[in-house]
Amino acid sequence: MQTPVRQDLSALAGAGPALIAAGQSGTLLSSSDEGRSWTDVSCGAEADLRGVALREDGEGIAVGLGGTVLCSRDRGQTWEAGPGLEDLCLEAAAVDAEGRFLALALEGELATLQGATWVRREIPGRHPRALCARGGIVAVGDGDGRIHTSRDAGASWESHSTGSGRSIRALWLGPAGQAIAAGDGGFLAVSEDEGRTWTRPSLRSDQQRHALWGDDQGSIWCVGAGPAFRSTDGGKSFAKVPVQAGDAPLEGPWEKVPVRGKFRGLWVEGPGRVVLVGDGGSVAWTRDGGQTWEKSAYEDGGPLIAVWARGEEILAVGGGIAQIRSTDGGHRWFDVTGTPGGSSVHGQGAGRAFAVLDGRVCRLSAEGYRWIALEAPREQRLSAVWTGAERLAVAVGRRGTIVRTVDDGATWEAVESGSSRDLSAIWGRGDELFAVGGMTLSDVLRSRDGGATWEVLAQVSGSLRSIWGDEGGALWACGMGGALLRSTDGGRTWRGEASGTWGTLFEVRGSGAEMWALGENVLLRRRPGDTHLSRGAAGGALRGA
Repeated sequence: MQTPVRQDLSALAGAGPALIAAGQSGTLLSSSDEGRSWTDVSCGAEADLRGVALREDGEGIAVGLGGTVLCSRDRGQTWEAGPGLEDLCLEAAAVDAEGRFLALALEGELATLQGATWVRREIPGRHPRALCARGGIVAVGDGDGRIHTSRDAGASWESHSTGSGRSIRALWLGPAGQAIAAGDGGFLAVSEDEGRTWTRPSLRSDQQRHALWGDDQGSIWCVGAGPAFRSTDGGKSFAKVPVQAGDAPLEGPWEKVPVRGKFRGLWVEGPGRVVLVGDGGSVAWTRDGGQTWEKSAYEDGGPLIAVWARGEEILAVGGGIAQIRSTDGGHRWFDVTGTPGGSSVHGQGAGRAFAVLDGRVCRLSAEGYRWIALEAPREQRLSAVWTGAERLAVAVGRRGTIVRTVDDGATWEAVESGSSRDLSAIWGRGDELFAVGGMTLSDVLRSRDGGATWEVLAQVSGSLRSIWGDEGGALWACGMGGALLRSTDGGRTWRGEASGTWGTLFEVRGSGAEMWALGENVLLRRRPGDTHLSRGAAGGALRGA
């Protein structure tokens, strides 16, 4: 669901239908309808907020860096500064059995708010980050995989090891002495005796976990990087749950296409006609939709990152010493002189092409044997380029950088993008262009005048690496965590489709209604006519999301 802010969100708490969320740069959000809609209620604080807690009577607290403490008396709708803890880095907040607010400090302290005064007590262990309170017990997880519990508001502690040695990022206390801990390296452990002894459920994931929650009816959720996990038997076993893309089963419309090799760049020139480039200067191409492949390799090519093709001409760039070109469909290759660090290449035929090499935009020379570095105005490194009709070309890069030429690179202008995120991809048709990029949150940008002006259409969770449009007017994007997204309203809203992987998808490309996506050790195809969304678990996760 889209919220009114672009900052990363790191903490969430609720009581009844009321929810509050907090994040970077003092961001605070409030919902009164169980999260269906959100209002920005930030109060001017500048510090990153790391923890929130909300009582049933409507009083709430948010804590963060620099000892920042904010208080609310109306279920998070308005906020004001509370009694601070200036010398502490506050990582989490909770409410104890007496209704008192607790704040956990990375420096190894637990602070209890009594009236308008904090009572501070030391916690054993190093770098505690996880905090939970229930039924008279306060539990803290530290950076060495140890759990510390107290029954007297932190005056005394009982400490036990989970046996992992990994930093604990999340804790949940359930009924009858149950405790769940999760954290770095995919760590997840369960205790039935208030944390004294621990068992490890079998999981096939080593990605970091950030948060835990349970409903006291046997369902427990664990989320973080990569897939979510859910237990329906009180923590005895956990199963992966697809979230947008993830590793949902590929029951359609996408299918895996077998191909050997580690490839990073993808180009689709026509139905069933695909070119791949990758490690060791390797190139593979098919003209029959992947039933058969032809392969070649250019020894000095190094790791190839991006490719563009038109007819028999193929250009490829990457991290090696040589950027390469073929004029016979990939059978023979020759050097195109240029610097290493190629990240993007795009052209319009007849030898007219642009590339991004070592963060700079370059143009292919008339004879086709060298890349000419161009003097484009920029403050940040560029990452991707798109070549338009006539003499137009547009490049995007870090911190929302966009540069544009209308005379084939002779002169360039810097364009205001409206985004501060690292833009990683650009695609266009005619005068309508789209760009995407970001880390934990990606912006989707659109221009309707050949890149002269831009607007931010949407923010999408995750890091997007590529964008493309099909003949039917749909837009496609892909990125880290197996994200594979589709928009049918011009980029304003997006829905995920099952990709079958949690690895990074590097590029999505298409021809007509046939779409392809390339990722880490996976090549996917979506055939014409497969317009329905994936069935089964993926569809349920999308509706839930």
